[in-house]
Amino acid sequence: MQSLIDELVNNAFRNKTGVCEEYAQSFKKICDLLNIKSELIKGSVRTDANDIANIQDPNHVWNAVKINNRWIIIDVTWAAGYEYNRKWIRKFNDYYFDIPIQKIFKTHYPESRLWALRIGRMSLQEFYDQPIFGRQFLVNNLEVLSPNKGKITINKSDFIKIKINNLKDKKVIYNFSGNSIAQKPTILVDKNISLLSLKNPKRNCILFIYLENEIALQYKVVLK
Repeated sequence: MQSLIDELVNNAFRNKTGVCEEYAQSFKKICDLLNIKSELIKGSVRTDANDIANIQDPNHVWNAVKINNRWIIIDVTWAAGYEYNRKWIRKFNDYYFDIPIQKIFKTHYPESRLWALRIGRMSLQEFYDQPIFGRQFLVNNLEVLSPNKGKITINKSDFIKIKINNLKDKKVIYNFSGNSIAQKPTILVDKNISLLSLKNPKRNCILFIYLENEIALQYKVVLK
């Protein structure tokens, strides 16, 4: 097994290509050579609103590294960049080189029950039921107060209401899948809590909320 892993790592460095398995195994190999205690974690991640409430088999691999007697969670794949319009955008993101423990379950869920319990108390179904959280949401000290689930069910006459803590003066726009023009929500602020009021799309669709022109939240909108 180790020889197969070594060959996979060798090929990744030679060819400069790979997916999460190559990234995580390569990082693990470097840690081993430096005598740094590390582990591979297999589990689930969500990047698209179609994943909401849709439990799937584990689809990702990342790393845990023990530094100063503390395990930190690192996703070298997501830290390296992202895919956009079927192209790889090379852009380092240090957020994923020590994911805050209170935010890990927003994006990553370990297959191992031991690792899941080390992070917190959340079931796999609860993980999949959440909205999709983007980088712009994660790197800021934001909190969604409501709705906590990623599926919003509304009547045709209802407005969509999103309540967010610590939004402050960030630029906010939103759009629905299939629309070409983004809109500004109506925002009421009470202390640190912002209430966003969004027009009804009057159809089933995906809601994208942008902060500073970058997708921060995704919801699945379903009409009754």
